Amino acid sequence: MLRKKLERKTMMDLNDQELALLKVLANEWEKSGPPGYLETTAIAKALKTTIPDARSIIHSLFVKGVVDTDKVDIYAAYLTPEGFDIARGK
Repeated sequence: MLRKKLERKTMMDLNDQELALLKVLANEWEKSGPPGYLETTAIAKALKTTIPDARSIIHSLFVKGVVDTDKVDIYAAYLTPEGFDIARGK
């Protein structure tokens, strides 16, 4: 029950760009398998935004705990299971 409340709260806190990124990563998850790993350049292209803006969106979702990133820099992102559930409206 607490998890459902947290997911609803997180979903309400997402802006349009963040939700769009979750959906892009969820599509990759379904296409290639978990965790829906995409490079930042591919994310920027899918969202029709700049790489710095894509990194900012990724970072915001990382702070919310719904995506994870590589450890060196934000060159790629992938979904957590919670992020996948939010992207698919579960």
